[in-house]
Amino acid sequence: MSADQPPKPKGPDHGHSHSHGHDHDHDHDHDHEHGHGHDHEHEHGPGHTHTHAHPHPHPHALARHGAAPDSASPATSGSGPGPEAAADDAGSLALADALRSSFIIVRVLLILFVGYFLFSGFFVVESQERAILLRFGVPVSRGGQIELGPGLHWAFPYPIDEHIKLPVARLQTVRSTVGWYQVTPEQEAEGIVPDAGGSLNPAIDGYAIAGDGNILHTRATVRYRITEPLKFYLKHSDGAVLMTHLVDNAVMQASARYRVDDALRRDITGYKEAVLKRLSELLVQHDLGVTLETSDVDPAPPRQVKADFDGVVAAELERAKLVSDAQGYASRVVNEARGEAAARINSGETERSRIVQAVTSEAQKFRSLQPEYVKNPAFFRERLVVETLRRIMTNAQEKFFLPLTPSDELRLELNREPVKPAKQTMPY
Repeated sequence: MSADQPPKPKGPDHGHSHSHGHDHDHDHDHDHEHGHGHDHEHEHGPGHTHTHAHPHPHPHALARHGAAPDSASPATSGSGPGPEAAADDAGSLALADALRSSFIIVRVLLILFVGYFLFSGFFVVESQERAILLRFGVPVSRGGQIELGPGLHWAFPYPIDEHIKLPVARLQTVRSTVGWYQVTPEQEAEGIVPDAGGSLNPAIDGYAIAGDGNILHTRATVRYRITEPLKFYLKHSDGAVLMTHLVDNAVMQASARYRVDDALRRDITGYKEAVLKRLSELLVQHDLGVTLETSDVDPAPPRQVKADFDGVVAAELERAKLVSDAQGYASRVVNEARGEAAARINSGETERSRIVQAVTSEAQKFRSLQPEYVKNPAFFRERLVVETLRRIMTNAQEKFFLPLTPSDELRLELNREPVKPAKQTMPY
């Protein structure tokens, strides 16, 4: 027997009419109507079955108003409760259990939400970063400092608080392509120069105007560090975009002050320094709060006339090579001539010194012998003759000495027989 069905009454067949009514003395402006009914079948003896179909209020009405079955309602048989009252009690218990479970789930969700609310406000600032805390868009000062240093910090979740991390020590890079022709990242990575076409297309290709009215291309890669993040992030709406515009301005202004030949060939270093100098002036003027690092500025001729520029550069290189070779040859010849002249001058100086010393020695010897010559001139004449003959006949094979007396007869054998060479014996 089901719990929802009351016990079957014993006895003969009876006709019963069950009426359940709930009278509420409270005035309620709302009405619960449910389009469903409950059919109760009661069996009173064999062959008698009574079916009762009646609508009844939703269990919420019983729970909210505390209504209970009317104790004064007449019972059909005996003193037990009717089947409609038992069904309402079971529904009320089920509703109470459902509400109790719902309240537990709501409490758990509320605890999780509060935990998430508290722990989601934690954030970490790295060693190379600073952070600014904004509360409803206004910077919040902590300990007299607006910037938050490295470490763990807490703030109310968005949209109450918002933290902005500022990379202060990290090297930043901005590239200006306002004066450069159009190129895709893939082409630039592979070093491919796109087809120039017949002429420059100003709608897609960037360029700069030189001081002499010619066109050149310039690409600037500027590296910088953010030293004053409050100025960079709060004083300007977008510091990175402003930095790009300032680099573009520096490229255009420096190009307008240089001739195209100077910027591309004769004074490339001066052109690069002019771009960076103008950029430094603009940074001070706008008080951007950054410090420039080593940067690159690459000028290039228009692609349509690059071959002509390359020809001029090649001719200048050849000219410089020829001039350098000529200067080297001239320097070598001059050095050789100077060396030979110095050698001859040294040789002449040496010979002059030797002759001077020899003459000086002879003069000193003459002065020392002069008193003796005065005493015996003949002795000195004979001595001089002997020394002279010895010097003259140094290489003579035969020498003949004759007396000086004129009475002696002198005979010379001019055609003497030649001396026969010694016979040589052949070895056997």
